[in-house]
Amino acid sequence: MENSSIIQCERLIPGELPFDYQGDALDCRLAAAEVTSIIGPDYSGKGNWIRTICGLEDQSSGNVTIRGINTLNLSASDWTMTRIKVAYLHEETALLSAANGLINVLIPALYHRLGNKQLLTEKALDLLEQIDPDINLYDLPAYLTKEHRYKIAVARALLLEPDVLALNNPFAHFNRECKQQFQAFLKKQVEQGLSLLIMTHDIPYALDISDKVIFTDQENLHYFDSKQAILNCDIPEVNNFINRPENQARG
Repeated sequence: MENSSIIQCERLIPGELPFDYQGDALDCRLAAAEVTSIIGPDYSGKGNWIRTICGLEDQSSGNVTIRGINTLNLSASDWTMTRIKVAYLHEETALLSAANGLINVLIPALYHRLGNKQLLTEKALDLLEQIDPDINLYDLPAYLTKEHRYKIAVARALLLEPDVLALNNPFAHFNRECKQQFQAFLKKQVEQGLSLLIMTHDIPYALDISDKVIFTDQENLHYFDSKQAILNCDIPEVNNFINRPENQARG
């Protein structure tokens, strides 16, 4: 495996797909400072694929390695390390209800002893300022919008300095303007060396930002190692999907 590969999937098929999948397995590598998107029709198991790639769900076949560590039968210490290195967030990722926004961001980093409280607080405040300076960090989650709660969850994950940020439907609670601002923030993170694994319904964004694209439906999977490869492909189900009016109109 190349040193630049953070996650490597070999002959991978998720074990918890809600249908009988008989299609191809996934072989891919997620490298540093790259973006890989998972796209496809609704109810095609995209969430299962992203969670399995992150080592959060068991596979029915194949292997996932994160920084060379096989995710099958992880030891407690390896599990802790892989969870730090690959941060997974879905659209409803929970916060601690009795802690304000800033404390929610700090607690995991303090738990893992990634620095003293003053240093981590300074880093957290800087990170939150970059994400959205309008978040009220001293409100409890119940008094924050879903958008702001999600951004706090992202800041919490990034304070752990992961190699990969895996986002499942990240723009669900964003209006157009806020989504564009958050996407600009993600782009800067990639430029600074972070890798992104994104499952999104925003097809134009996925095609624009991605270095690699995974297309899946209930019958098959297609892996494209460049944006141009998916645009040039002659696979009917892929072309029909990316050319749907609703998939071209998202912004």
